[in-house]
Amino acid sequence: MMVKILATADWQLDMRAHKLNKRAKDMLYDARLKALDCLLKLGKEHEVNAILAAGDLFEVANPRRSLISDVARILHDNNTVDVHIIPGNHDLCGHGSVWSQPELTSISHLHIYDKYDEIDLGDFVLHPLPVHHKHELEPYDGLLRDVKGDNRIHVVMAHAHDVSHMDFSTSSHEVEAKLPIDTSNVKQKGYDLCILGHWHSWTEVQDNALYPGTHEQTKFGERDAGYVALVEIEKGQLPSFTKLKTGQLIWKKEQFDVEGYTEEMLIAKVDSIRKEGCDFLHLTLTGEADLMFLTDAIPRFEAAAQPRFGFLEIDVSGIRQTIDIAEMQEKSSLPPMLNSVQEDILNEIASTTDESRLTHLQAELVEFWRCLRDSGLMEEVN
Repeated sequence: MMVKILATADWQLDMRAHKLNKRAKDMLYDARLKALDCLLKLGKEHEVNAILAAGDLFEVANPRRSLISDVARILHDNNTVDVHIIPGNHDLCGHGSVWSQPELTSISHLHIYDKYDEIDLGDFVLHPLPVHHKHELEPYDGLLRDVKGDNRIHVVMAHAHDVSHMDFSTSSHEVEAKLPIDTSNVKQKGYDLCILGHWHSWTEVQDNALYPGTHEQTKFGERDAGYVALVEIEKGQLPSFTKLKTGQLIWKKEQFDVEGYTEEMLIAKVDSIRKEGCDFLHLTLTGEADLMFLTDAIPRFEAAAQPRFGFLEIDVSGIRQTIDIAEMQEKSSLPPMLNSVQEDILNEIASTTDESRLTHLQAELVEFWRCLRDSGLMEEVN
């Protein structure tokens, strides 16, 4: 008999995203809830037997009460498929935790497992491996009995690092949470499928073991995020994994050389990025640019580009500054006292041999001109 499962993990609901501004945080909050609604509707659309959610569904164990109500409302609106959940290292079970709140515990089609157990769901046997403590070091696969010879479909759900795929001791991902599992041992013990949480990118670690990743991307540079997995499996056959899109926001990292660019060309560049589809953009600018470009064109470009995106972050640290003082003085004149300040900075730039000091002085000159421009003290020479 064919069994269909929708597999998901790491919703990270109530993630604070400290680098984002308020507008972007509000967009991210709404997007994560819309993605949740989308994945639940996909479960109904594909007529799955169950939805498995492998931990870290909330960023913290005690999220905002308003969020719990929002999640409960979405679950009530999508009540045709049973949802089976384990806590991860972010949303541990316990007194007062999110998983003890009546908004969630009263939902009849939501099943929360805080114990290692075998759950016979009729169509398959579920083996939930919830996280009890984020510093757990004993391999989760050691908790599983051998099920070879059992003609039922056996499915493991865990929130863990797969040590058969990656040496987690060298990983930079949540280094304080070890949570080891060896999915090659899980397979050898006769399990038909292993669904994992903890890693946010879609990763097939065995031909029967999968990290479906987060349902909505959480940061820049996260690959293959914003999906759930449609798993189809029959006893004695390898499962098939199909990506289904749930992500609402598009995050992009772009880089380009500004040499020869004008303000208008920069704006045209980000317009093309926006039209291709982008909500949150991290833009790295490189190449050479003169001081006037840095103090005038770049700030004007940034002001023009900000409203085009939900969030825009521009890194100009890779731009090499060129200072054509004669050209700047031809274009602008300064009051005598301010001109004296400028001359002092220029003389020190001309005399220093210390590279770090030179970089500091150039940045000081950039900021000096920027303040003059913003205050209206710099007069254009016709």
